[in-house]
Parts: sequence; structure tokens; C-alpha cells
Amino acid sequence: MDFDSIETFLAVVRTKTISGAAQELHVAQTTVSQRIKVLEKEFGVQLIERGKGIKQIIITPLGEEFYKLAEEWSRIEQEANLLKTQGPRLSLTIGGVDSTNTFVLPRVFKKLSNHQPPIKLQIHTLHSDILYSEVEKRHIDVAYTLRERIHPNVNVEKCFISPMVVLKPSDTSGYSSEKLDPKELDSNYELFMPWGLEYQSWHRYWWDPLSISRTKLDSTHLLLYLLQDPMQWAIVPSWIANEAIKRGNYKIYELTDSPPDYTVYKLTHIKQTLLKQKALETLDHLFQEEFG
Repeated sequence: MDFDSIETFLAVVRTKTISGAAQELHVAQTTVSQRIKVLEKEFGVQLIERGKGIKQIIITPLGEEFYKLAEEWSRIEQEANLLKTQGPRLSLTIGGVDSTNTFVLPRVFKKLSNHQPPIKLQIHTLHSDILYSEVEKRHIDVAYTLRERIHPNVNVEKCFISPMVVLKPSDTSGYSSEKLDPKELDSNYELFMPWGLEYQSWHRYWWDPLSISRTKLDSTHLLLYLLQDPMQWAIVPSWIANEAIKRGNYKIYELTDSPPDYTVYKLTHIKQTLLKQKALETLDHLFQEEFG
């Protein structure tokens, strides 16, 4: 049994097709099929169902049991290679959506980069759905997303909550004592950010989702760069609004009908090595220092 065969089987299970596994691993479909046959021959069991008309891979009961062992074997192999090449040093690969990596986590990243003993860091900015699969595949150790989902082998927990407010350019900065009714806000001048599914559902209640005049964005940096006209407005988490005030003149308003809170979920794999767990505990400690 070799590492390539194990990774191929895991890729087949994840993608549910031979072609999907081949694309993920950058090999030919015949190579994927051959590796699976070699595994089945070596263990004397059938791992996947085959037959005409079967579009997606069906795992046999023995295949499901083998999947658990294969996943553990893959994890141990990766950790052993890391230990061999780098020694017993701490490392973390962190993923997050644009807004968390831009405004929530930078101070934590800075503390991690200065931590002693040193922690090797890799930081990725990805969409919420991709973060789940990257954690499940162990390409990312911990991720911060705006979507709560049930996903194989991934722990999901709330780690950060912020109320949503209206942010508008102004001659003066600060919080306004005035509350705005959503009906007072003209969607033609909105800069729209998709802050999670619950928020989008609330937004559709108040404004036409097909409005062609509204500007839709997926970058918080771009949002603050474009939000300059006094007629424009955006709904953002309060901590982004507070950062905006530090950079320019903006007014912050609450709404008479408050949107759902901006909620960040932390994703981790259900199984961790001791070294990885120690690095994650350090991250959690620094996160609590910043956000309590």
C-alpha cells in the first residue's frame, strides 16, 4: 500500500467520480482506476461499486470502513513527512473569507508571526464553501467562514459575532443617535456585500434582489474605497464601521429592523496531532486576547 493509492481512494470518495478524482490529482482517469484496482487486489475486498448507469461512485460497506483507515493513514503520512523535513516545529495553515482576513484576524496574525517558539504560517483567502473542503482534506488546519454547514470530519463552532450597522460617508465621524428605517435607504445607492445566507434572506425582505442599479462587491477593501458619495450607503459589521472611521469621515447608523448578526464560524478537522493541537491552542489563546 503506497501513499499515492491512498490519496487516490480518498479523492474518489470526496469527489464521488473517477473523473473528479483525476482532475483533483492531475492524473489520467485510467491511472485513478488502476490505483483503486491495485488497492482492492491488495486487500482482497471491493471498495467501490461498478456498473453501467452508475454516474457517481458508490462505496461498499467495506469501502466505508477502509475510508476511515485510509484517512488516518494519510494524516500520519503527511505528519511524518513534515516531521522528517522540518523537525518538531509548530505550523499552521489558516484560511478565511475576505472580511475576516482583512479586518478580524490581522492583529492575531501579527501576534502569531512574533510568537516564541516560532510558528510557521500560511494564510489563504477563500470563499466559505471552499474552506470546508480544504479543512476536510487537511490542506488548511483552521478556517474562518460565514456559513454554518454539516461537513464530514469538520468541527464547526461560533467564534465571533458582531452587530450590523449602516455606514455612510459624512463630514463628521462617529455614531449617530438617529436610527434609520430600511425603507428610507435607496437601493440605487447601496454598495452590497453578501454577509452570509441569513443576512441575504433579511436583505431580500427589504429590497428587490433583482435591482440592477445596486453595486455588488466581494471585497471589503474595495467597499471602503468606493464608499465616498454622501448618497451611498452600505450595511457592514460594526467592527468594519469602526475601522472605517479611523480611515476617513463616516457616520454609523443603527436600523429600526436589525439585520442578523455577522457571525464567524471556526472550522477544524476532528482529528489533530499533538503538535497541531498545540499550535491551535496558541491561536485560540491569542484570539481570546484580542476579542475576549
